Amino acid sequence: MIRLEDILTLVGVIFAAVMLVVVVRWRRRDFAQNTLELARDEVCEHLQPVLQHLLENGAVITRIGQNGRDYPLEIHVQPPFDPKAVYAELKLEEPVFVSERNVLYCKEDWCELHPQP
Repeated sequence: MIRLEDILTLVGVIFAAVMLVVVVRWRRRDFAQNTLELARDEVCEHLQPVLQHLLENGAVITRIGQNGRDYPLEIHVQPPFDPKAVYAELKLEEPVFVSERNVLYCKEDWCELHPQP
């Protein structure tokens, strides 16, 4: 025989599962929006046109941050792009260059745009 407590437990578990999905989706969307805003605010003025060009072409910011105080700000972009082609297409000049790690780097402001594989 089915008891009222069993029915309420079943309804509670279903409700909790639905809420879990809703909250996780909301947090992921919020994280993506915050990452995009932070990248737009923190990118140096020399790499601002590059970031804008990549975002207009459908790129997404996947990660932004520094590995330490003595390291540059890293902005990881997906899908991957060819830094040399973007450098030539936008006719970028000093202090921006393509580093040996194949990233766009501004040596004046210590800012990097990484193509995420």
